[in-house]
Amino acid sequence: MPAGSHRGPDDGRPPDALAAGLRRHGAGDLEGAKAAYLDALASQPENPTALHLAGVVHHQLGDAEAAVGYLERAATISDDADIQFALGNALRDLGHWEAAARRFGDAVARAPEMAEAHNNLGAALNHLGQPTDAAASLATALELQPGMATAHCNLGIARQTLGDTAAAGGHYRDALDIDPGYADAHHNLGNLHFDAGRHEEAAACYQRALTAEPGHADAPFGLAEAFRALRRFDDAGAAYERALARRPDAAAHNNLGIVLKETGRIEDALAHYRAALDLDPGFAAAENNLGVAMQDLGRPEKAIRHYRRALDMDPGFADAGRNILYAMMNVPGLSPPELFDEHLDFAARHAVPAGKAPTPFANDPSPERMLRVGYLSSDFRDHAVGTTLMPLIRAHDRKAFEIFCYADLPRPDAVSAEFQTRADGWRNIAGRPDAEVAALVRADGIDLLVLLAGRFDDNRPLVAAHRAAPVQVSLYDAATSGLAAMDAKLTDGFLTPPDGAEQFTETPYRLPVLYQCLPIADAPAVAPPPAARTGRITFGSFNAPAKINPGVIALWSRVLNAVPGARLVLKYKNLYAQPAYREPVAAEFRKLGVDAERIEFRASRDSRAGHLGHYADIDIALDTFPFTGVTTTFQALWMGVPVVTRLGDTLVRRAAGSLLHHVGLDDLIAATEDAYVATARDLAGDPAGLAALRAGLRARVAASPLCDAPAYARSIETAYRELWRRWCAADAP
Repeated sequence: MPAGSHRGPDDGRPPDALAAGLRRHGAGDLEGAKAAYLDALASQPENPTALHLAGVVHHQLGDAEAAVGYLERAATISDDADIQFALGNALRDLGHWEAAARRFGDAVARAPEMAEAHNNLGAALNHLGQPTDAAASLATALELQPGMATAHCNLGIARQTLGDTAAAGGHYRDALDIDPGYADAHHNLGNLHFDAGRHEEAAACYQRALTAEPGHADAPFGLAEAFRALRRFDDAGAAYERALARRPDAAAHNNLGIVLKETGRIEDALAHYRAALDLDPGFAAAENNLGVAMQDLGRPEKAIRHYRRALDMDPGFADAGRNILYAMMNVPGLSPPELFDEHLDFAARHAVPAGKAPTPFANDPSPERMLRVGYLSSDFRDHAVGTTLMPLIRAHDRKAFEIFCYADLPRPDAVSAEFQTRADGWRNIAGRPDAEVAALVRADGIDLLVLLAGRFDDNRPLVAAHRAAPVQVSLYDAATSGLAAMDAKLTDGFLTPPDGAEQFTETPYRLPVLYQCLPIADAPAVAPPPAARTGRITFGSFNAPAKINPGVIALWSRVLNAVPGARLVLKYKNLYAQPAYREPVAAEFRKLGVDAERIEFRASRDSRAGHLGHYADIDIALDTFPFTGVTTTFQALWMGVPVVTRLGDTLVRRAAGSLLHHVGLDDLIAATEDAYVATARDLAGDPAGLAALRAGLRARVAASPLCDAPAYARSIETAYRELWRRWCAADAP
């Protein structure tokens, strides 16, 4: 019998045509069956069985529209449950889910024993977002037919939607016990693992789904997502390509772009972001990713235009707003008021809707008691922020401060493990909404919450908008947060002089020194000056290409022209292997009269020690502007390489200068472009002085306030205590 048909011809029908149709249908000759049913209808156009069977065979032949026409005619004539069931199937395959659910419900009402109708009704209700009703229908299907694998799978979907993941997993496994080759059950179990962060198990399930059904529509995308989460980028790229071969999909194009960018194929990444937007012109994430790519290529103005378009598409897209704040750090010529206004706009867009009158804090307002301090970051790992914070965490006075860490950290490492070991409380907040994180911080009784590097990486400054703690402090961000709920910003007197032009919504709290740098234990020894070996000066910059704008290249060109024979080495990971990164920089130097052989692009993914080894070939490091280097400046100094920087009028434009100032190298801080050129030229012209500076620089840095963790911790703790006392005084009746 054909699927969806359970009864033979009625008396009074032309027996020959229907009987022939049923024989051919049963033998798999769908076209022959269709012709026979149409012959029967030519004689009896209102015969419900002929209409029913004609609808079924048209559906099986892929013509669901025609099937609906025949089945709707049959349903007006006959009260048969099978007709309602077949009509529901055809409507479902046309995407008419509400109509399909009504027809499955009609079938159930007419034939309560029809397990397949209960199952299909449950599947339709799942699709319509009614998991409770779906679960009831599917449970009935399984009571009627316990061995129905599809009902187990569909009930798993309902239970998963309702948040009962244990029951969902049990039903998917029950389906697979009944039918080990059931691709959808493998796929859905993979989704369950993926949502729980079990990416290896998820990948295995998706692969089993594809083994069972190589043409499965969704498993390649799931597999790609699992590989991306596992950072198996080459495998992820192949899986996204496989997904796109099944069907065009904006999300697959966007995520393939992310993978290609990670593997160093930025031009291909750009093509896929644009393909995503061609398919979905309102896809804000793809527009944002175009901005990230442009930013990485050193085109911050273009990046900002993409971020603004992403915000036009999705006004609540806070990550795009944070990206604007980051990109503006790289745009030359912006005044402090312009930067401040952009931060206020960010807060108006993203913080004010989150802000509501908070409930009073239950924290004991005793000014001298032990304080519970929370640090919130995505960088509790081998990362510049993590290594800057670690000396403080190690040196904290645990008799006076209890330390909690709130980690948005999908991929922890050995440094993460040390943070976790040293914390009194460790909370994984990855994937949790800002309001929920703020509630967790409140529940933990945090007195003072420190939000780290707000605009960078996956950090969460907007948690502060929910007033998570009595005192909220910004640390290691590049400028103001713009948030009225952020009480203080830790800085130092060099970065933020009292008479400076930079504006803050927070109250600046000036430490003796802001940056603390962990001595680099695995660094190679300082090498002799390369000029002694090569006979020429080699300048270098290992800053990100995003920081190298035309103004920087123009200034560096002046330096090279002031030092005959000098060369410049540029390196940032392996990015300069790509023409998209390398060629625009080379072209800009050529326009300014610097021959190509004087610029060397290095491209390699090294260990930290291997990367630092490249400083053996650098005599003098040249800093970028307006976004000056912190990590790169410290690393160069640690390797004995002096850094020439240009001083600006905001924190981020003074960051490298702060490090040099605290090492006692103020003579390397240039107030103007002319002074920058002169400083680099004079260093290059004094080989003996340069060699002496190089030989003693590591010891000088190690003895500086940048590496005095106990003193640094005491200064931070003094700040925390003073900020806490202010709150206690304000809270006193």
